[in-house]
Amino acid sequence: MPDANRTAHRVADVLAVRAVTPHMRRITVGGADIAGFLLADGVDEPAAWVKVFLPSGEGRAYTIRRIDRRSGTLDLDFVLHGPGPDSGPASAWASRAREGERIGIAGPRSGGFRLPDDARWVMLAGDATALPGIQSIAERLPAGIEATIHLEVRSPADRQPVESLARLRLAWLDERQAPGAALCQAVQRHPLPPGPGYVWMAGESGGIRQLKRHFLQERGLDPRRVGAKGYWKAGEADHRDA
Repeated sequence: MPDANRTAHRVADVLAVRAVTPHMRRITVGGADIAGFLLADGVDEPAAWVKVFLPSGEGRAYTIRRIDRRSGTLDLDFVLHGPGPDSGPASAWASRAREGERIGIAGPRSGGFRLPDDARWVMLAGDATALPGIQSIAERLPAGIEATIHLEVRSPADRQPVESLARLRLAWLDERQAPGAALCQAVQRHPLPPGPGYVWMAGESGGIRQLKRHFLQERGLDPRRVGAKGYWKAGEADHRDA
């Protein structure tokens, strides 16, 4: 894997590959480099992400789903987009990945989740690409805080458990023909609880930008209380969030 070795900070061995849902594949990586990587600053941060360099050398950003320091492993969840303009080399590779392969890992980088100390509530929203980040955030929320989560997935079979100590309200939405349409509609209609809070959203770039404008302009939230990440863009294979 010469290209990935030259470009990435760490080399990761693929140790396990399994289907989480019909359109999500979990790839567990490890090895000497990853054992050291798990000690890096920020790797435990909710929704932290890494740059994954495929065996071809192409790089894509992926959220860390879970780390296990005892076993020295890292889990990454890949959405399988299937054929079409929204697919890309990472999804294609993940669909056929096998144990024993090697990929490169660089990072970690912040996922942009910054819960204010005075927050009484949090709203999380995203599509399937945001599910690993939302799961990692929910698992770290303090007990007692009110958390509302909106998640848009392709079908009911793509729903996954979301665990949290927070008082959790979880709404699953089935994806429509336009990605993010159901998510935008549901989130914009949902009333916000009273008092100070925080909103974090991720997914298809067009929909996330629309929601960010909604919270800043129509709801009047302080920009410091809104986190937004455009992970991908419909019709583009290698979108980079501005």
